[in-house]
Amino acid sequence: YVRHRKQDEAWRMRWDARILSMALLGDLTRKVEMARLSRSLGTLLKGGVPLLSAIKIARDSLQNRVMASSLDEVADSLQEGSGLAGPMMEAGVFPEFALQMVQVGEETGKLDQMLIKVADIYDDEVSTATQRTLSILEPLLIIALGMVIGGIIMSILVAILSINELPL
Repeated sequence: YVRHRKQDEAWRMRWDARILSMALLGDLTRKVEMARLSRSLGTLLKGGVPLLSAIKIARDSLQNRVMASSLDEVADSLQEGSGLAGPMMEAGVFPEFALQMVQVGEETGKLDQMLIKVADIYDDEVSTATQRTLSILEPLLIIALGMVIGGIIMSILVAILSINELPL
């Protein structure tokens, strides 16, 4: 069902917007997508691809449709002559820290280097957040497994004890 629904563009936009609005998952998704976008865009710019073409190519690396459509709006603003950081800030879906770094990169003329630095920072943050989440989940999984095993043992003991109560 979900696989079929993901092919519906309107449903996918609503789903991706809902994910971005979640507290922990939304923040992690923004960081993952920004790292992916920054690395792609920085590499393309470093290779000499013009900014507008690089944005259109890097857009395809994003999995979140809301962020990808926001990037289309950023590309439209770029065609009209605005910078990169301003339209990205107006979109409201990209992390604030990354946008400040992009703005500094634009002002200094080293946007490609700054984007790669942003990607490195967010890759590290995502790795740290994932490790923290797993370290929190590990004791919860141990407790849940203990409860399941305890339930199995209790059902076996109840069955054994009920055998003694059978009339002979």
